[in-house]
Amino acid sequence: MPIPEVHQPNAGASDEPSDLGFRRFLESVFGLVSAGAFVVALWPGVLEVAFPGLRLEQFGGDTPVRFAAFFAFLVALTIRIRVSPGRRPSRAGAAWAQFANGIGGTVVQNPRMPTVLGWEGGTTVRWESHGAAIELSGYTDTSRNSQTRFQSDLRLSQAFRFYALPRNFLTRAFASSQVWGMILAGQKSAERENGTIGTGAAVSEQMAFMVEKEVTTGDPMIDASALVKSDNPGLAREFFSDAGVAHWLREVNACRKGWQLSLVVKGLPDLYQLTLTIPGVLGEAKDLDACRQLMEAAVGRFADRGMLDARDRKAAGSGRS
Repeated sequence: MPIPEVHQPNAGASDEPSDLGFRRFLESVFGLVSAGAFVVALWPGVLEVAFPGLRLEQFGGDTPVRFAAFFAFLVALTIRIRVSPGRRPSRAGAAWAQFANGIGGTVVQNPRMPTVLGWEGGTTVRWESHGAAIELSGYTDTSRNSQTRFQSDLRLSQAFRFYALPRNFLTRAFASSQVWGMILAGQKSAERENGTIGTGAAVSEQMAFMVEKEVTTGDPMIDASALVKSDNPGLAREFFSDAGVAHWLREVNACRKGWQLSLVVKGLPDLYQLTLTIPGVLGEAKDLDACRQLMEAAVGRFADRGMLDARDRKAAGSGRS
């Protein structure tokens, strides 16, 4: 059965069982019973406190009462699990499932786990474009803010890195050469102490292009809405001037602020990671589609230019950071 469109007011209502309300009532009742039985199993004396005229000796003392309470706890918990109607999928969860169904993607559930970015895992949608795998996932950053991420690992035949942000006062300050000069100076010092400087994988070397001047694409609308930095300005102009990339970047910028689009080295010598990050959890079909189209246009641009390694396209997007 197809998942209803999440933007419809009553999406999913027709799929609920008719006895849903009664089952939720039973779930609550047996939840209280199991909780009460568990407390009595731990502390039988609570019965004498709750019922002043009651004495545990009437039932053979603490031990029989503990066993009876523990048995009641197991029975009540089992019934509660059996009658539970389950939880309705979240708006975003339903939207992602509908999104996957519409593009022929697959939905998987990954375990939640801590990473350097925060907490990652949960619902993930995967599909392919131009032979490269693309993945939609979410994570909660270290500030407990939810982020939506589109990501693809690509083997490129030409060195190319870029970082693009929506143009505003804050991003101009963040991406300024002075700020990044200080950031990379501190990073170089740390890498020198760790002995990783000069290895090619050092962060200070990978992000050195951030101290350079921003790249102007020649497209007035893109230059007015996006701030781009790259280690290959000529290639960056070609990339962001591509009709598909430029159109869908404008669409993403119109519907969502705070996005970040980047291409960075993931593994030497030729494995790169293309990432589009959007603040919050995307739950609108049009927003999801705009981000998908941008990612596919970017991958398509690399394919059309002959930059995708044809020997490893199928495996290019299978890895994760």
